[in-house]
Amino acid sequence: MELEGSFGDLVPYGDPAWYQRFNSPYYNESHRQWRAKVRHFVDSEIIEKMHLWKGEDHGRPPMELCLAAGRAGILSALLGPPWNTEYVPAEVEMPEGFDYFHELIVNDELARCGDMFLVSGLVTGLSVALPAILNFGSEAMKKRVAPECIMGRKAIALCITEPHAGSDVANIQCRAELREDHYVVNGNKKYITNGTFADYFVVAVRTGEDGAGGLSFLMLEKGMEGFEIRKMKIGGKAQSMSGTAYLEFTDVKVPVENLLGEQDEGFQLIMTNFNHERFGICCLCTRLARCCIEEAVKYSMRRTTFGKKLHQHQAVRMKIAEMCRNVEALSAWLELVAYQMCTMPKEDAMTKLGDTLCLLKVQCSRTFELCARQAVHIFGGYGLQSSGPGEKVEALSKQVPAMAIPGGSEDIMDDFAARALFKMAELTAKI
Repeated sequence: MELEGSFGDLVPYGDPAWYQRFNSPYYNESHRQWRAKVRHFVDSEIIEKMHLWKGEDHGRPPMELCLAAGRAGILSALLGPPWNTEYVPAEVEMPEGFDYFHELIVNDELARCGDMFLVSGLVTGLSVALPAILNFGSEAMKKRVAPECIMGRKAIALCITEPHAGSDVANIQCRAELREDHYVVNGNKKYITNGTFADYFVVAVRTGEDGAGGLSFLMLEKGMEGFEIRKMKIGGKAQSMSGTAYLEFTDVKVPVENLLGEQDEGFQLIMTNFNHERFGICCLCTRLARCCIEEAVKYSMRRTTFGKKLHQHQAVRMKIAEMCRNVEALSAWLELVAYQMCTMPKEDAMTKLGDTLCLLKVQCSRTFELCARQAVHIFGGYGLQSSGPGEKVEALSKQVPAMAIPGGSEDIMDDFAARALFKMAELTAKI
């Protein structure tokens, strides 16, 4: 049965509510047209071709996919609004009234493929590293780097985490010393998404004293002397398309022109994009949880046990109901946050949404974890196999940590939000 105004496969709760039977105040005709365009792209350029890439050591998303994503405006949209008309070629069509809901749709639809290592390889650098160039780089740097990355011809990576400093950003030790017309960089970075195939690297370095006040950002480039890149095995996959890398810097000379913003003010630069990064992770994670629902519903209608379809067993129905309850609540919160991002000045959103996005990110990864666990149990032994009916669910279950840790681990996010809560309570609450 076709529902009027519906979109997609119509597996209940397998898509956001506005795809199926509910009205929404957030989406308009531009969003619906963009949704159709992005879904067609994901179906034709990713899902239909994934079997061709399986088992091969690509180490990165195929170049033809990156170029197609550039031409379709997928990569441009990952930067968030406003649409960057200065560096996006005119032939790349901008959605009318481009806003954060268009960006939400891109992330949501990309995650339908169920392979976050592939999606991370495609989107992470654009959404977390290129904004630093656009916001704080010189005009010459922007013109040289931005169009190449936005069109998928080159790749970029953000380099913050170190072996001894992850969420503890202020404890970064990788050092850059200023010597006349260049910096000399020594140190290392770890767990750098896109690092094995990136051409440009936005690197957080220590240029001053210990603590947050002595950090700066430099742009390094592949091939600089003394810059070594080693591939890391992530998620049990040596051939992961996320391109996660360990970087080693030994007396790497970096021109002073490659400094982003002001020296020793890098901590503020790092903080400016964390909300946007976490928003993207939340969009992806919510859809991954929906993938678990979709796979579980379809399988429970096909599989027969003890003379009944799986969905005729109350225990299975209770698992699916729990998944749906959690995902629908999560999706409503995500859309509320997207609305705030659309309607608040960016300066206000920086302060007002930081704690909320931390809590939302934790809720996203916990909900994904719940849904992945329940889906695996519904599939039984098939949920443990990397081939066969439970192939997608098995892959999803392995990706839970990959969503819970990047962008700030769950414990750090909860603690940050709670500390912000008590600061606000001291200032505003009538206690």
